This record gives sequence, C-alpha cells and structure tokens, in this order.
Amino acid sequence: MSEEEVARDEARVEEYRKLYTGVSLKAARTAELRTGIIPAARFADKMRRVALAAFKGYAPREVIIRDVAEFNKKLYDIIVNQMKCEKGDLIRIIVDVTYDEEGQRLIFGEPKIERFVPESQIRAEYEKRIRELEEEREKLLKKLEEERSRAESLRKRLRDLLRELEGLVAG
Repeated sequence: MSEEEVARDEARVEEYRKLYTGVSLKAARTAELRTGIIPAARFADKMRRVALAAFKGYAPREVIIRDVAEFNKKLYDIIVNQMKCEKGDLIRIIVDVTYDEEGQRLIFGEPKIERFVPESQIRAEYEKRIRELEEEREKLLKKLEEERSRAESLRKRLRDLLRELEGLVAG
C-alpha cells in the first residue's frame, strides 16, 4: 500500500469520526467495526479506514495497516470465493477487534458479512418459484384426476362383478 493511500485514509479518519458511527467501543481496546452498506469492491478500503478511525491513538498506524491488510485477505476469500459476490454487490461487514498491546497486533473476531439483494432480484426469484410450484400443482391435479378416474373405473368393474356373482348365486 502506498504512503499516498495511507495518508488519504488518515485524512478521512476525522471525517469518519464526525459523520460515520462505524465504531462501537465494547471494552478497553476492543471495538465493533461496521463498514455500513458498501459495494463489495470497496471492502478493503472501508475496513482500513474504519480500523484507523477506531484505533488511532491506541495502536501504531503501521500495526493497524499491517493487521487490517492481513484480515482483508481473509475477507476477500469469504466475499469473493465463498459468497461469490460481484464487485457491485452491496454488503455490510461487522467484526469485533481487540488491540493486544503486548503482542502489538489487532485481533479480529469472526466477521459477520451481510449481502443486500435488490428487490427486483428477489421478486424475479419469487415469481420463478411461484411458476414452478403452479406447474407442479397442475401436474399433481392431473395425476389426481387420473387416479380418481381409475378408482371410479375399478369401482364400476367391481359392481359389475358383484352383480354377476349375485346372479350366479341366485340362479
């Protein structure tokens, strides 16, 4: 990461502190970091900025940058390889982070990553599923009608056989 990128991120830290409530302190040196809803392609920058905002004054800048970069590799694997998110997909990341002073490192908890799906996509999936279920229902109704017809035919055949037997017994 270039010094220019780090300087840009640090310059935005104050802005984030004033405008963005992406950090909740949970205990001494422990914070919950939240990226807010962002395009998946921006997760690394956003996580770095939120971590810088949360731990500025507690942890050395180099430690924050190093450990967030390592954590971002894990996030990349989850977001891209496991969740199969596209660059434009909207996501939100929430993670607990503790600063270990003795070890000079940030310890990240298990991230919670939420994907936000557009209503139009949900509607399309819903309508597709409804069509599939209606087709299945029609098939089942047709099969039911065939079975009823078959049962009626068997009932008629049994009545005829019963009359035949009664005729044989009576005659």
